[in-house]
Amino acid sequence: MVPDPRWLGLNERQSEIVRLVREAGFASIKSLARRFGVSHQTIRRDIIELSRRNLVERYHGGAGLPTGRDRLAYANRRIRHAAEKLRIARAVARDIPNGASLFMDIGTTTEAVAEALLRHRGLRVITNHIGIAWLFCERTDFEIVLAGGMVRNRDRAILGATAAEFLEGFRVSYGIFGIGAIDEEGNLLDFDYRDVRVSRAAMAICRHRIVVADHSKFRDDAMIRLGHLRDLDSLYTDAPPPEPLRSHIERAGVRLVVAAEEEEAAPERALTPV
Repeated sequence: MVPDPRWLGLNERQSEIVRLVREAGFASIKSLARRFGVSHQTIRRDIIELSRRNLVERYHGGAGLPTGRDRLAYANRRIRHAAEKLRIARAVARDIPNGASLFMDIGTTTEAVAEALLRHRGLRVITNHIGIAWLFCERTDFEIVLAGGMVRNRDRAILGATAAEFLEGFRVSYGIFGIGAIDEEGNLLDFDYRDVRVSRAAMAICRHRIVVADHSKFRDDAMIRLGHLRDLDSLYTDAPPPEPLRSHIERAGVRLVVAAEEEEAAPERALTPV
C-alpha cells in the first residue's frame, strides 16, 4: 500500500493529535497542551500544519475533523459508553410522563433517551436533531416539531440563529440536553458555539431542565460555556460525580440521578407533570 503523503514528516505529537481528533471528533488546544506538556502556541502551530495537510480542520480553540470524516466520528461516539448511556436513558424515560411536552437536544445520549421514550404515548416533541425526529416518526401518536436552520452533516443537527429564534415561540414541560463537559466549578461546557446558541434558547423555554451526561463528561474538556449547574433541575449520569463537582450539585439544589443506583432503588418512579 502506498503511504499517505500527508503523514510524511509528522512528529509523534502531531500524529497523536490526529488520532485523538479522529477518535473524539474535536480536541481543544487547552486539553492537547496539557496532555503533551507543551505550550498553547506549540499546539496552535501543530494544528496549523495538520490543517494545511487536510488531516484536521482548524476551529476556534481547537481542531476538528476535516470534511468527510466527521460522520464516522459521530458514529463512533454513539457506541462509546453505550451501556452507560442506555442506563441513563432508561432512568430519564421513567421520569417522563405520557402526554408530556418536551424539547430534545442533539447528542448521542439524547438519542439514547429518544429510543427509551418510544414506548410512551402522546408525547409532544420539539427537537433540532433530524435523527431524533426520524426515530419518533415510528410513533404515529407523537407530535413532532423540527426546528429550522442549517444542518450539520456529521450528526444531522440543526443549528444557528434561525433554529434559536424558531424555538423562542414555544413553551414545554421538559428539556433534555446533552453536554460536552461539566467542569469542577459546575460550568456546563460544549465544543461548538452554534450548538450553545440553540441550547441556550431551548433552556429558556423549558420548565424542567435535564442534562444527561455519562461519567466521561466529568473528565472531558470543552471551552464554550452554556451555563451552570444552577440553571438545571436534574442531572442524570451513570456514576457518582467526583468532588468538588458533587458539592456544587448539592449547593445548586440540582436533583442528581445516578442511573446504576436508580435501577434498583425506584424502577417505577415518575415525575409529576409540570
